[in-house]
Amino acid sequence: MTFLLHVNDVDGLQIKKDGKWFPVQSISGALVINIGDILEIVTNGKYKSIEHRAVINPDKERISSAAFHGANKSCTISPLQELLKEGKARYKVIDAGEYLKGYFAAKLEGRSKAISNLQEKEIAMAHARTTGSLPVGNVQELAQSKRSDEQVPERYIRPEAHTEEVISGYDSTFVIPIIDLSKLCDPQSSHEELVRLGSACQQWGFFQLINHGVPEEVISDLKKNISDFFKLPLEAKKAYSQLPNSLEGYGQVFVVSEEQKLDWADMFYLVLRPNESRDMRFWPACPPSFRTSIDRYSTETAKVARCLLEFMAKHLGVEPELLLEMFHGQPQGLRMNYYPPCRQANKVLGMSPHTDAACLTLLLQVNDVPGLQIRKDGKWLALDALEGAFIVNVGDVLEIVSNGKYKSVEHRAMVHPNRERISVAVFHRPCQDALIGPLPELVKNDGGKARYSSVGYLDFMKRYYSAKLDGRNHLESLRHEL
Repeated sequence: MTFLLHVNDVDGLQIKKDGKWFPVQSISGALVINIGDILEIVTNGKYKSIEHRAVINPDKERISSAAFHGANKSCTISPLQELLKEGKARYKVIDAGEYLKGYFAAKLEGRSKAISNLQEKEIAMAHARTTGSLPVGNVQELAQSKRSDEQVPERYIRPEAHTEEVISGYDSTFVIPIIDLSKLCDPQSSHEELVRLGSACQQWGFFQLINHGVPEEVISDLKKNISDFFKLPLEAKKAYSQLPNSLEGYGQVFVVSEEQKLDWADMFYLVLRPNESRDMRFWPACPPSFRTSIDRYSTETAKVARCLLEFMAKHLGVEPELLLEMFHGQPQGLRMNYYPPCRQANKVLGMSPHTDAACLTLLLQVNDVPGLQIRKDGKWLALDALEGAFIVNVGDVLEIVSNGKYKSVEHRAMVHPNRERISVAVFHRPCQDALIGPLPELVKNDGGKARYSSVGYLDFMKRYYSAKLDGRNHLESLRHEL
């Protein structure tokens, strides 16, 4: 808001109303108050930021004083969740600092371009809203209500959970590669590190990324806000529950029938990018800094993903733009995973074996409880996350695009008998209208043999989300027998 005070008795302020200019006659001692752009955005358009101008008196000077009440530069400007009608946000989300840069960089020209550019007629992210997951009970509540001697409900019992061999420990043969992003970006060490990156993507499909450049403050704020969210009372969390035919929000994913076995986990999924695709109904206002921390984390991880894709393109021998154009706008989703402790942990799975339908996934451990396992040479390998590192894995899309050179590897999550485990995954995806298929340059290098069928990305995602997690079967259905 702006508070305007007339210092002398000469009028000159005019406002535009219904396409016409109206003079504002000052009242002695009164303040003239007007709604600013930020308040229009926050109210989702209910309040209006109006054009105004000042005209000059031919004979007398005019003096006024304006006090501007703005937003903290570190906050995120967006419509308040409580004011969204039918989930339709009329404005994009933007950092206050970035908004002000755009405002001051442009000359005054009527209704601010800074706010006009943020207006959206409709917001949608088809891959998250074309299908949904059947509602099931809250696992965190179930775990808290169980006595130590009570049996786990039948739908959660997974006989296969501990029937296969699991390798853990520090045998160098079974330690996933560690990639240093600072070395990739350093011309003196880039070539050697690029070879290591390519080998990791081809042989493992997973690697740990260190020195990634994401500020520690951004990571620590994110961890705290996610932990604090899962500590909220159940009713507070349910305010952000998934709606029918939507994967966004608090609940479960991949529950497609009343008979299938369930995972011992609760999840919270958000669409992050493009910014205009965000559905702010599902962005909690509590903890107070939740939205800001998620937004900052989204920005930083998008930079990391783009950098990795550029180096991967270089390793594959294709122009980076050929790969990056598929990810215009850097579509991005985030899933927070909460795995409650289970006294009978050997009978349940936190998440069933699966591959990721994304291009790249960046996983961050929120607390220090391990649980991620990947399938390597027919055995399950338990991963120990390095402090502050991202666990990065190749997704189905990147395996297809690389014509099978890079591998999308099965992984699963286990639970701890006494401690909760929390993690957060950011999925970097292609554009909605992208055609997912092997890059022609790589097919040519493979003797003209495309190892996978091409499919529209939306169809690809519908098929992925409409099926329960089932190893690599979804990906293998697109693979050609050569």
